[in-house]
Amino acid sequence: MRRGEKVGKYRLTKGPVEGGRGAVWFAVDTELGRSVVLKRALLEDNSQADFDELLAEARALAKFSHPNVVTLYDAVRAGKGRNATFWLVMEHVTGGSLDVPVKLAPELAAHIGAQIAAALAALHDKGIVHCDVKPGNIVITPDRVAKLTDFGAAYRVDGSETITPNGPVSLTPFFAAPEAFRGAPERASDVFSLGATMYWLVTGTPPMRGAGRAVRMEAISPQVGPLGSILTAMLQRDPGARPTAAQALTALTDIAGPPDRFPTLPMAPATTPYTDVLTRGEAPTATGGLPRRTATLVRHRPLLLAGAAAVTVLAIAVPFTVMSLGGEDGDKATPAPGRTATAAGFIGDPRTVDPCALLKTTVFDRYEVAELKRDEGNFNRCDVNLKERDEEVVDVRVELDADSLPEAVTRKTKGRVTVVERAAEGDECVRALAVNGARGNSLRVTAVARQPAEVKQPLCDTADAATRFAVNVLNRGEIPRRSPDLPSNSLAHQDACTLLDAKTLEKVPGIDAQEPDVGFGRWDCQWKSTTSEYEVDLRFDQGDLPSDKNARSTRLSDHQAIVMPEYEGPGSCRVEVVHRDYTGLDRVKGTERVALVLKGAGRKGRPCDLATDLAGSAAAALPPA
Repeated sequence: MRRGEKVGKYRLTKGPVEGGRGAVWFAVDTELGRSVVLKRALLEDNSQADFDELLAEARALAKFSHPNVVTLYDAVRAGKGRNATFWLVMEHVTGGSLDVPVKLAPELAAHIGAQIAAALAALHDKGIVHCDVKPGNIVITPDRVAKLTDFGAAYRVDGSETITPNGPVSLTPFFAAPEAFRGAPERASDVFSLGATMYWLVTGTPPMRGAGRAVRMEAISPQVGPLGSILTAMLQRDPGARPTAAQALTALTDIAGPPDRFPTLPMAPATTPYTDVLTRGEAPTATGGLPRRTATLVRHRPLLLAGAAAVTVLAIAVPFTVMSLGGEDGDKATPAPGRTATAAGFIGDPRTVDPCALLKTTVFDRYEVAELKRDEGNFNRCDVNLKERDEEVVDVRVELDADSLPEAVTRKTKGRVTVVERAAEGDECVRALAVNGARGNSLRVTAVARQPAEVKQPLCDTADAATRFAVNVLNRGEIPRRSPDLPSNSLAHQDACTLLDAKTLEKVPGIDAQEPDVGFGRWDCQWKSTTSEYEVDLRFDQGDLPSDKNARSTRLSDHQAIVMPEYEGPGSCRVEVVHRDYTGLDRVKGTERVALVLKGAGRKGRPCDLATDLAGSAAAALPPA
């Protein structure tokens, strides 16, 4: 899957982002013009019968509408036969999940809890049990509306005849009711999970458990304040002793008070963490030290077979802009239970990390010359040119990436590193790597044949040689830093996404300036039209100026620039604006540049007029070199 492709009537605009196997995309409904989220549904097999069943269930849920539930719109199929993929289409909610370290005032937790209780009451009335209520499945919109999301674990009760038996149940041990561990969740199980969620939102820890995974009532923290009575009721071991969702809604509304008394919620960037999988035999004990993971048990009457048999559905993990929900003044954020230091920092500061530390020329012993090239392309890249008789035969490059690992059939784990392998396509072979647990960061190793007839070994063997060295570096710890640092006037210290403002981007039909696809280090920013084939890509470049027989020179805001018609295919135009000259570590002179590429103008369009206009605006926004 690639940005710009269509899945049914939905055009992919951004992704993939984390979601168990990375299969979550942002998209636009090309018929209705609304933003949606697509999540891949993992079926037991790719049969038409399985998809028809999924489609029937998705459309049944799509008829359910509630202001505190993220709406499921549809299910679609892409491709044919064994290569087909199946996707759930959901409402795109701006805001953020609560699966971040927070500590809320009890009244604010009650305000959120009341909204989720309202959603549960409506679902329970329709015979639907969510089965995985937890902070990571609650989204808070900028106008403070709480919405329940991710129905991958949901199922029907009351003996619905349309549901297939014997699917798995997904649960999160910190928030699951005792009966859910036995594979027998019911409506009251959702009430328990909501109580555990609210307890965590206030105290920063899950309720302490005892024998039979029952909550130890004597250990409930006094921090819960006015929530003490209702949480005690919601967390009872006996499902019959708990209030219904409707009763919990009434009690929580009384505690919450009027919404206008709540403070403004500041925004802070964060990402929902990856949720792992437990088999029945790995269910956690009741005494402390619980890993924060999703357990898989046997259940009956599954609502959506979005994950089947050995591969269970995982929580949607879409990166959001997450609310920082302040409680009492001076409170420090408490880490989420069981969360250890993540591997997200394996790259470190983008402006100091050295991508060339991931390549070594001596591993390419099949070629006469292996030459390290530090400044080809953007700042996230390093190349080794493999040569025979002074002619480049293969280019091997490492690129640091802002995305998580892509989907692939072949994955290998080497130490703390996961490697995704794909078969060579044409004259290119790619490997993707990431440290286990890293979110939103990976790197790519690519071997490209410049002269296929002269290649000395299969391209993927060359890519694997580079990959083995990179894996060894990653297993030793953080990637080494650049030495010396990039100078203060380098474009590496700039944000490519700020060089084109909303007014400038209005010149491109259908472009939404607020929805760019941001690359690593914010050195690459891409905007796609939702109404046409137009695409604007603004990135940084370094090294030699590109050569093209059709190129013409010009000046934009007192910067040297070159304009290259159809440089990236028909209907495209590339404009490069020089920011500064430099001399590299190898004493070779080069330039740092802003490269703007416009695509999708069509053969009869005049893309270079518009591209030059846009590049002129970017040039005017550059600081002095």
